[in-house]
Amino acid sequence: MGGRRMHALLSAGLLAGALGWTACGSGPDLSAAEPVGRPPRLDPDYTALVIPPNIAPLSFRILEEAERAIVRISPAAGAAVELSCPDGVCRPDPDDWRDLLDRSRGQALRYEVYATAAGGAWRRFEPFANTVAAEPIDPYIAFRQLAPNSQFTAIKGIFQRHLETYEREPIITLRGGTFECVNCHTFHQNNPDRFLFHVRRKHSGTVLVMDGQIRKVNTRHDPMFRPLAFASWHPDGRHVAATLNMYVGNSPSTVDGYHFQAFEKRGDLAVYDAVENTISSTRAVFGDEYIETHPYCSPDGRFIYYVRGRDRPLISHRDLYDLEFDLMRIPYDVDGDVWGEPETVVAYSELGLSCAFPCPSPEGRYMLHILSDHGTYPVYQKSSDVYILDLESREFHKPAGVNSEFAESYPRWSSNGRWFSFVSSRRDGRSALPYFAYFDSSGRAHKAFVLPQRDPGHYDTFTDTYNVLELIRSRVDVDAFELARAMQQPAVDATFPAPPPVDAHTGATRQWLEETLPASPRTTPDSSSVAR
Repeated sequence: MGGRRMHALLSAGLLAGALGWTACGSGPDLSAAEPVGRPPRLDPDYTALVIPPNIAPLSFRILEEAERAIVRISPAAGAAVELSCPDGVCRPDPDDWRDLLDRSRGQALRYEVYATAAGGAWRRFEPFANTVAAEPIDPYIAFRQLAPNSQFTAIKGIFQRHLETYEREPIITLRGGTFECVNCHTFHQNNPDRFLFHVRRKHSGTVLVMDGQIRKVNTRHDPMFRPLAFASWHPDGRHVAATLNMYVGNSPSTVDGYHFQAFEKRGDLAVYDAVENTISSTRAVFGDEYIETHPYCSPDGRFIYYVRGRDRPLISHRDLYDLEFDLMRIPYDVDGDVWGEPETVVAYSELGLSCAFPCPSPEGRYMLHILSDHGTYPVYQKSSDVYILDLESREFHKPAGVNSEFAESYPRWSSNGRWFSFVSSRRDGRSALPYFAYFDSSGRAHKAFVLPQRDPGHYDTFTDTYNVLELIRSRVDVDAFELARAMQQPAVDATFPAPPPVDAHTGATRQWLEETLPASPRTTPDSSSVAR
């Protein structure tokens, strides 16, 4: 067996029960297999991909008649190996998978699939190939897990998953039945040692983790009508661009096939100084004429990108479709606390589109963002897709192989700019799952693939949603108990030395709240009950 594991194939008679790898030639004779003339159907669809050299084994099911199946994988260098797939279920051995990736870095893995029904002859499907990229992906993701598409969101907690294995563990979790909100976790340049998240309702405040130190800050006091919400760290690791958002409620929606739509009626932009514990803003982005949200600092620290839509009266549900947001940016000098004037990057509203979740690439050339037909909550809209904007030419496009007929949302870059993640409800139309795509040096995005699981049938029974998916460079090594204790401690009040001279309390009309939304204390949620 050449040192292969004991569970490798020993003979054709063990095919139906064996699980593992074997050197070519120790299995059945496949030379006379009947050609099918097409590639096999797989679930998940792990075909024609560019995959990271540090990804967990891509387990899959062969969606063909396959009581017995063999997959022969040929790396760029060295001998091919064969994977036995009882009932068409293929689970690569982690150690041998890593060896395959190492031997094919920057080159292709060639797959040949053979299958036979009970008592039938072997069939040979057309081969396919996956390319192993030279550049790795950040090895961890952090995400919220919650129950999707319900008016009262059940939040399970914030978790992390190791992309090189199947290991999953909590960062912070909630007891069953507890309605506490932890949300909008945000990392400094994919750094697991510096991040923040918000706590809503009973223990409200912003929890900051900075190189092992944990503290909770209260930013909700006059003239701040709401605490910090969507946030982005400045490159200096000290300042945080954030918006203060008013979530009016969740309105039932049958038009788009979702249980509800979320929307904002107010948003303002500010910068929080984590050292001085102060907040800064300017009248240009702190007022009731526009709704500002989804900030993201440019990699050079000179600008804050965000989306902006003109505030409009909301009398009926149809008025939601008039809420369209442009991609904006505003200069901000953190050293002198000096704000510039807002400028429009792309006026998407003039094209009948609405922008959400802008995220510039680490080198600053490209911008990932979501475009949909209205609003800033694309996770609930089938019209929402991932787009890529060239910030030099201002040209944007929808990359082929990335989007689907269902909702895509929350794109984020890996720290090297060669991978990005997003969530998509394409599998069942409801649960948002993590997807990843390679972004090459010429600015082209390649076919996206779903997060691999040990059991390739995992997503058949998974009904929750991945939410606020962030790529990080290593494991979050903060004790969950310490985080939970910090959540329950009193928050330290931040100060707002020079607030803009505007009314910060303007919100939705009483008519909209009382006549449009169901009569329930849960129908006017803050950000705690709104899934991104």
